[in-house]
Amino acid sequence: MRSPVRIRLITVMRLIDQLAATRIYYPRPLPTLPDILLIDIPLAFSGDRLALGRYYPVILESLAEMQEFEAFLCEQRPELISPALLARRPSGLRTDDIVFARYSPPAPRWPWLHLCCWPTRCTMLVPHPEDEFARGAYTVDAFQSDDDVNAAELRLLAALGPHEAYYVRSVPVAAGHA
Repeated sequence: MRSPVRIRLITVMRLIDQLAATRIYYPRPLPTLPDILLIDIPLAFSGDRLALGRYYPVILESLAEMQEFEAFLCEQRPELISPALLARRPSGLRTDDIVFARYSPPAPRWPWLHLCCWPTRCTMLVPHPEDEFARGAYTVDAFQSDDDVNAAELRLLAALGPHEAYYVRSVPVAAGHA
């Protein structure tokens, strides 16, 4: 008597088709700053730890990283995973100043982004910087309008105080589409 043949179905999926199906690139406002890939995470996976509850920013410092990340999104895998491939990779950008940069929406209905690059003297003040700073140096926030970015910058400058505010370098950007 023959034993029954067991068939095991393995579901194969790609992040580019599921988790990162809706995404857009925000080009760097200056050559020394990174590009940002913003992923609009599906509602089933959205939550408070995402920008505006739904966006996952990926900081891309080079064309090679952009290509590496796109290949990562296209890989076949048996389950959904976080798109955190580069999140803990150390940044190549070094600065002694706190740098603010605005990224205007590259298309309608996408948010404004506000990137802060923090010097090591600031990131080391946090108990677990690897959990608070992308790539050990960045924070990225999303906003519905340029006015919201202005208000957030003013609150951040007030929190930093007059001494630290002296060392902030703001990178302006032209009007966007939001």
